[in-house]
Amino acid sequence: MKDEKTAQILKYVFIVIAVTELLSHAMEWNWLNQFTKPLLMPVLLVYFRKGLKGPVNLSFILGVFALLFSWFGDVALMYVHQADWFFLLGLGAFAIAQSFYFFSFKHARSSEGKQTPLLQHIFNIFPFAVFAIGLLYTLWPFLDGLKIPVTIYATLICTMALGAVYRNGRTNTESFNQVVFGAILFILSDSLIAINKFYAPMENASIWIMGTYILAQWNIVNGLQKDYNE
Repeated sequence: MKDEKTAQILKYVFIVIAVTELLSHAMEWNWLNQFTKPLLMPVLLVYFRKGLKGPVNLSFILGVFALLFSWFGDVALMYVHQADWFFLLGLGAFAIAQSFYFFSFKHARSSEGKQTPLLQHIFNIFPFAVFAIGLLYTLWPFLDGLKIPVTIYATLICTMALGAVYRNGRTNTESFNQVVFGAILFILSDSLIAINKFYAPMENASIWIMGTYILAQWNIVNGLQKDYNE
């Protein structure tokens, strides 16, 4: 009961921090952003733990590491204006986070399920492959020395989203839907980063990028909680 109350409090704390983070971008208050952005993932991580009703298992632990490396990525990307290598550092941190999320999804509460037909595999993979290839084709002339890192990252994040899709039938419907929605938002957020950085600067880019990113992490965490809290 105590953890449930704490989780409810942390839920509203996270919402306040998230709204303040978006406000800092809208008002261009960089000083405020220095406080709000590094707080997002730690608060979400504690909320993740306090909101669990079941025992801690491997899926949860992997999810925790995904949030930790997301935090590293968040902090690194705050300093890209100081040196280009901060972008690579952030990209690497998020690549590791995507890998941890993939394996977290792989260890869904139930490992039992029917064998997936080949046609279903194609149906699952096709939209992500088309999106990744289309985005890379558009960005390719502008990536210069980052072609390989960006290609690897695009592959990893789409693989992470596929991991979310393959939870179907191995967890409850609400958990499945929320994690898939979060994974797709994660792809959208990172695609906006790439488009804004390499292709064409967008108006209010930071608001759209952070808004989709915050919703992505929030939905993934809440979806994973529902995997245990059925």
